[in-house]
Amino acid sequence: MTTLNKKLRIVADENMPKVRALFADFGDVSLVDGRSLTNKQVIDADVLLVRSVTKVNESLLKGASVQFVGTATIGVDHIDQDYLQTKGIGFSSAPGCNANAVADYVVSSLCYLHSSKGVDWLTKKIGVIGFGNVGSTVYKRLSSAGCDVSVFDPFKQAEVEGPFVSFEEIMQSEIICLHAPLTKEGSHPTYHMINSKMLSYLKPNVSIISAGRGGVIDEVALAKRYSELDEQLNLIFDVWEGEPEISPTTLSIVDIATPHIAGYSKQGREIGTFMIYEAFLSHFGLDSSKFYKDCVSKGYISSIVSGHDSTQLDVLSKIVHSIYDVMRDDSYMRSAYKRCSQKKVPFDDLRKNYIERDELNTCYVSEKNIFTALGFSCRT
Repeated sequence: MTTLNKKLRIVADENMPKVRALFADFGDVSLVDGRSLTNKQVIDADVLLVRSVTKVNESLLKGASVQFVGTATIGVDHIDQDYLQTKGIGFSSAPGCNANAVADYVVSSLCYLHSSKGVDWLTKKIGVIGFGNVGSTVYKRLSSAGCDVSVFDPFKQAEVEGPFVSFEEIMQSEIICLHAPLTKEGSHPTYHMINSKMLSYLKPNVSIISAGRGGVIDEVALAKRYSELDEQLNLIFDVWEGEPEISPTTLSIVDIATPHIAGYSKQGREIGTFMIYEAFLSHFGLDSSKFYKDCVSKGYISSIVSGHDSTQLDVLSKIVHSIYDVMRDDSYMRSAYKRCSQKKVPFDDLRKNYIERDELNTCYVSEKNIFTALGFSCRT
């Protein structure tokens, strides 16, 4: 292993799994609250490792000795990359690290819609907004399972072939899966892209799964449309405008509420840490004896044999929810908000103390079928 001339001072978000185990060989690792991180805490740091709750910009880094910034997330809207570049600070994100986890969240949510509301999602027209690592993974799973899936992404449409349709057509889908990043500039800004006009396309009993970034949906307009449709919308929200403070009105109308944890699988978070670890090694010209397989956990339920005494969706829902049931996270969140005082916002505490879940791919089934299409692994 290549050695450094000095030990690095590494400041890392406390919610980053295995960060000490990976980085301690190269320096002193200080764990911090990413949401409240200050310039004083990073002023002497050589390396800064964050997640999406930390705004990395001139205000945070002015005068600091930081040489490398890594974010263990796929999104980078919290990073001022132009500033990093002007200061010659190395940077890496973890694209795709939580794609499987978010896709699992979508599958679990669809199974919830079947179990609680009788939605036969295998036969519905599904629209996916955003065709990045997450959106393309969701599309692949659902289309492989036989669903009728279309996609809206004006950037990817110019780059790759795919089932692209207009925004208006997507908004007429029976199920909408939202995985767009949050942008306020450029040719296709996403801030409030789902506004009053777009929401007017929604028909009664449409389902929306929002697991991209808060602020893409105009929540005030959504609440109005929800009322216009006599509350006949199925809403599953993982991301919220104004996080960590969220609208009580929005919370009151959604069927499933979770605190931005769609990508919080145990394996996805570990992969995110490992990806920026590899980028860190490359930046400083270091070697390591630690490998991917040693840093990503196996699941607690290793295999499942399904029965045949129920309908396909009944069996599928029970098996998916045995690995991850989105209702668990909804109940924790609602309970926390009922208990909290008006001055306390439990959003970050829920994320910090999240009970980890495994990914569907850690569980094996005996043959390739709809389960493997939706994310399970196959031993054959």
